[in-house]
Amino acid sequence: MELSLLQAAFTKTATAAAILTCITSTSVFSQERSKDTNDVETLTVTGTRLPITLTKLPGAVSVLTESDIKASGALQLTELIRGLPGVSLSQSGSPGGLTEVRVRGSETNHLLVLIDGVIANDIGQGSLIDLAHLTAANVTRIELLKGPQSARWGSGAIGGVLSITTKAGVQGDVTPQLSMSAGVGTQNTYRGSVNTSSQHDNLGVSAYASYMQTDGDNISRIGSEDDGYDNLTAGLNLRFNANDEHTFSAYLRTVDYENEYDAIDFATTGLPTDADNVTKGVQISSKLKWDYQANNSDYRSALTAQYRKDENDNTTSGADAGGTTGERIELNWTNFYSVNDWQLAAGTEYLQRLFSQRGPVVFGDPNQDQRDDTYSVFAEATGEVSDKVFTSLSARFDNNSEFDNASSYRAGLTWQLDRHIALFTSYGKAVKTPTFTERFGFIPASFIGNPDLIPEKSEEVEVGVKGRWQTVTAQVSVYNTQLQDEINGFVFDAQSGAFTAGNVDGESQRDGVDAEFSWRGDFADITGSYSYLDAQQASNAQSAIELRRARHQGAITVTSDFGLEKFSFYTKLAYTGTRFDTFFPPFPAPSETLALSAYTLTSVNVSYQLSNQWQMSLKVNNLFDKEYEDIIGYVGQERRALLSVSYTR
Repeated sequence: MELSLLQAAFTKTATAAAILTCITSTSVFSQERSKDTNDVETLTVTGTRLPITLTKLPGAVSVLTESDIKASGALQLTELIRGLPGVSLSQSGSPGGLTEVRVRGSETNHLLVLIDGVIANDIGQGSLIDLAHLTAANVTRIELLKGPQSARWGSGAIGGVLSITTKAGVQGDVTPQLSMSAGVGTQNTYRGSVNTSSQHDNLGVSAYASYMQTDGDNISRIGSEDDGYDNLTAGLNLRFNANDEHTFSAYLRTVDYENEYDAIDFATTGLPTDADNVTKGVQISSKLKWDYQANNSDYRSALTAQYRKDENDNTTSGADAGGTTGERIELNWTNFYSVNDWQLAAGTEYLQRLFSQRGPVVFGDPNQDQRDDTYSVFAEATGEVSDKVFTSLSARFDNNSEFDNASSYRAGLTWQLDRHIALFTSYGKAVKTPTFTERFGFIPASFIGNPDLIPEKSEEVEVGVKGRWQTVTAQVSVYNTQLQDEINGFVFDAQSGAFTAGNVDGESQRDGVDAEFSWRGDFADITGSYSYLDAQQASNAQSAIELRRARHQGAITVTSDFGLEKFSFYTKLAYTGTRFDTFFPPFPAPSETLALSAYTLTSVNVSYQLSNQWQMSLKVNNLFDKEYEDIIGYVGQERRALLSVSYTR
């Protein structure tokens, strides 16, 4: 985060003042725990454009509600999604370090991430999502829908869609509220946040801001240098109900961050080593929307314009090391119509992607500016086939200026056996267009682009069961996924003497089981999850196992007040099984595939209700200071504690 000294001083002073005056609200568990699961049984925001309850949705979805998020006391989003079924995290150590997520064995750029409905994947970084810069402050809901979703969301939704809703992104009339928070912890960690919302006649206003600073950890196996991180996030949402037919909304979110990171010692060890490397980045998300609902009619429409920008610049020992800018401009017009027990949606979409790469000219010129355009049409339908059978259908066609046209589709059925148990099945196809680097290259002398690349394609079959009783919910799904035309970004081109990208022959196979349950009792609430994954590359050889994906993963969470009126307790145990990663020793030694040991991380959050408006909490991550690595050579985060105070009215 590139702040001036004055801005930095102001921010830190404001945070310190908030701590001294004990103005906070977040990271605490509500004293009145829900005794049922009604807060989870809501409409899905990712599965379809049409309103469907989670029970009827023919697919596996995991949901974290606002009470779950508050109970955890989480500082970053990774703390919340670690342990969700089907999720594999690869974090390069300290907070702010690159944090990749893979869902159901897919690649890091096969998951679409939405923040208040705006796609947040970084085009400049191969359309992946770096979770390191997503803090948990002011987040009210997380929804992870697994499986191919390109028919709904377009290119990239192969592994699934992760939707994050902030307090500014909640739809409908807002509830007037003011909440503020501050905390101080180990590793010289400071955090503060404020959230406010108000309703003035037909105008609703929501706004939030959060700040986080930490000295971080030493991520290399040798040395003693900590890698610090700063993050300033702010959001604003305006919603105006002009009349019964017309509603207008505007949304803006910005993230400004600065992250220190280590270099790789290519000459001696091939492992991370202390270095003065810094990344400064800015993220901007915005959305304008017009909703039209015809009076006394089953027709409605929505016209949306979205803009996303990711810009980052790197320095090594103060010298320019290059950077990228990715921009995404999207226009979407969707029409909705209801007839009898069926709902229909259809529309068109225009997407323009802009890519800029810059850096010093040394062994070649990396500077380039590229763009592509995509025109899409889509349609969806949901309805009841019979009293107990519900179906969801969707299809999409994309016409891209640089790559082959692509089609996506998804079809699913849900069979309600009785009031408690439902079976579901789905079949879908999703696509992922090549990245700008794969298409246009990086540095002409070392990596050239391939204009003949075609989009990656993924097809998945899923079968599952959902159960829902008064105090218990459960979900189990089995899936088989085949990835075709996977892009290998490390292909040697003998004619040019440089590396390039190419589509791989054959299919990569992913088979797995996702399971989760929740039990809400009088004394405690317990949730649990388990995932099994068998992910193989397009080969039958033993070495073809997909890297950085655990075969076995699981988590269990317990929240309780122990019968005490003002006290609450939260703990989470997240298990990650053995994974494999590739180690590149110094030249000329060949690369090696090595196993990363399994580990279990324990986090605890204890909170106390000081009064109706004031709360205090203590959060500890990695309680037992477990040593672990998600990536070879990158030491995992050490034990850290954070004391917070909160105020809400």
